[in-house]
Amino acid sequence: MAIDARELTGLSKEGMKARSNLEKILDFVDLVNKKAEELEGDISAPGNEIKKLADEMGGFIGEIKAQIDAQLDKIPIDSEATKDAAEKLLLYHGDLQQVIAWADTQKSAQKENSYWWRYWVSVLENVMQLEISKESGSVKKIG
Repeated sequence: MAIDARELTGLSKEGMKARSNLEKILDFVDLVNKKAEELEGDISAPGNEIKKLADEMGGFIGEIKAQIDAQLDKIPIDSEATKDAAEKLLLYHGDLQQVIAWADTQKSAQKENSYWWRYWVSVLENVMQLEISKESGSVKKIG
């Protein structure tokens, strides 16, 4: 069974968390180093080792995340899913301008041509199509 977009997105987010946790460890080392003179024993040697390991680990985390993101970006967009998302947005999130603004904000937060960027482009296209269809239907009813 192939891994889907949501699972890959979850893995990518975990990669960001791992990177953030690594930065917290480095913050700890910096904090301890600032107090090194007040602490007994040599803490600079283990701190330097942690920094070296963190540099290495950071590179590996980035490499793994890049591979996950590349796999995610290869997944085609499900037009039925984006049509369903567009319908729900129009139903639950205010008027057309609010929906367009919100979906455009979501799209803008993504890297161009990434899976989620393409997803939001498709949602926006579906929102516009649904709105055009709705307007065409109401014109037909009147005329």
